[in-house]
Amino acid sequence: MLSNHRLASVGVGVVIAFAGACAATDSPMPSGPMAASSASLDQSGGRGVLQRYVAIGTSVSMGWQSDGVVAATQATSWPAQLAAMGGRTLDQPYIADFGCRSPLRAPLSLGVRLSGESAFAPPATLSCAPLRADVTLPVSNVAISGATTLDALSTTPETSGDPATGGLYHRVLEPGHTQVSTMIELNPKLVSVELGGDDVLGAISGVAVPGASIVPFPVWQAAYDAVLDKVQATTKMAVLVGLVGDVRNFPAFRTGNELWVDSQEFLGVNIIISPDCNGSADWLFLPFKLPPALAEAAQRAALHLGPLVFSCAPSASPFVQDFILTPAELGIVSAQVQAMNAHIQAEATHRGFAYFALGALYDRADLKGPFSLSVLLGSPTPFGTLISLDGVHPTGLGSSILAHAAAHALNATYNLGIQE
Repeated sequence: MLSNHRLASVGVGVVIAFAGACAATDSPMPSGPMAASSASLDQSGGRGVLQRYVAIGTSVSMGWQSDGVVAATQATSWPAQLAAMGGRTLDQPYIADFGCRSPLRAPLSLGVRLSGESAFAPPATLSCAPLRADVTLPVSNVAISGATTLDALSTTPETSGDPATGGLYHRVLEPGHTQVSTMIELNPKLVSVELGGDDVLGAISGVAVPGASIVPFPVWQAAYDAVLDKVQATTKMAVLVGLVGDVRNFPAFRTGNELWVDSQEFLGVNIIISPDCNGSADWLFLPFKLPPALAEAAQRAALHLGPLVFSCAPSASPFVQDFILTPAELGIVSAQVQAMNAHIQAEATHRGFAYFALGALYDRADLKGPFSLSVLLGSPTPFGTLISLDGVHPTGLGSSILAHAAAHALNATYNLGIQE
């Protein structure tokens, strides 16, 4: 545990992008023409298929960890680990130096990134390293952090809004290309599609309003089906990835009552947890909610002012970004995500594609331990060994669980014989 003196001088350097994750569901049984002629595939251990494998997706497939991405984290992405299970190496847009942006450094009390930049710096001001010299586009893993389903279908480096010298799109895609058009040109035998999480990204702000902070279901469905149409016209084999069933599974989300229970530790950082947190069933997204409070409390301590009172009360307006989700707002998010997840699984069955859910990782009973401020600030693994320093994205070990779930789904549907 950190001492009260040490805690009073530090803040949390955690600013993260929400990742699409999902609820656990059984993979569909083998179906379609591939299941009937799979003996040779089984003998090959999936090597021929995985040699021509393209991954479409978001940060979870890209290898984003600890609020950043760099070659070392990309090397442990679940698509890369899946390819390795079949004896293949997946071409990826490996980012050099300290990444784009640089991941957070443990412990979070340091408030810095691997690059030495402040964890509190606005994302737009952070450095973005170039690709490694040995990388040539196009690559087979075209997943991009923050990509919505429509982005995968239609956004190019030129239309992304990213600066030409400082954005992920210019590092992952060739000029004039989207994730989907790159997939088509690579003519893969297998495609993984992990999309939809970023379509509900805005909900972490505490605003859960379809059409404002969330892509409405019909809009998302049309884009998602269009992606699948392109995939199906290109290859007969694909694995679709489900979404989160309950955002509360992410360690980054905590109830007001959990903070109340830990009130004593907050006193060490000059913060009084308000009585409105006692018994609160509202969920706070701590990576955005807590750092400003810690910074203000530290400033007050330096000026010998009284403690900061931290309130867990949500705004009366559903359009205010308070980074608090009430039970009613959680209901809105859950209803949409469950509808999306049901559609993804139905499409997998209808099209003869494999399906697995990121719930293989995120629905684990041991994923999320009790909240402790001192552990959050001082531990090298504040969210355990499976979740990285941003409280949402998997570590390499967490991604290994997803890779094995993907392999199991592919074997069940296509009998590829990948060593699980």
